[in-house]
Amino acid sequence: MNQADRFSAAAPNQRFIQGVMPREESMTEHVFTVPADYGCLAILDPEKYVGFVSEDWAIEGLKKHFINQNKNGSLISWGCSYGNWIIKLAIGPSNDAGYRSFVSGFKTNGKVLLTTYESLTMAAQFEDVTLPEAHEIKQVVEVQPGNYKVTVTQLFHTDQAESDEVFNQKTPHYLVSLEPANEEVDPVMEVPWFEGY
Repeated sequence: MNQADRFSAAAPNQRFIQGVMPREESMTEHVFTVPADYGCLAILDPEKYVGFVSEDWAIEGLKKHFINQNKNGSLISWGCSYGNWIIKLAIGPSNDAGYRSFVSGFKTNGKVLLTTYESLTMAAQFEDVTLPEAHEIKQVVEVQPGNYKVTVTQLFHTDQAESDEVFNQKTPHYLVSLEPANEEVDPVMEVPWFEGY
């Protein structure tokens, strides 16, 4: 039996996503492995997010764009270093304690895309690039439309971010919890943890 056959024979409540071995999931949790370079990770509504900035954007303008899209409720981004990040996207309140976290508002028409700095900058530079890019299709999660309180929790020591131990760990590095909210939640006025630029 080849690898594809083995995964297609997995139990219905398991998924194989971008190189992650199948694991038990509930209907409200999705686990992704996302290779990323230095920069940031993000969730966005692909139907609302405006990606294009300028063919010759500068980093300060890009950060301002991310903040403005966050104010509109269509993007939440946070800084990361180079890594093979495992991210758990959960619908419901955050219960996992971590090493640091932040809260921001998010408003969606019913889709959430988990994306990277590489894709965000491609969309920022080229007007004809839309998100998700082809390799990100499986990183789109359907949710109920509406307002959400989003808590992003980092589950590893910051000073070990570039260690082999963190790079190779099998448990999530980040928990992104989307909790339905009856009203709009305040945005953040920065790109949390974004460093080096």
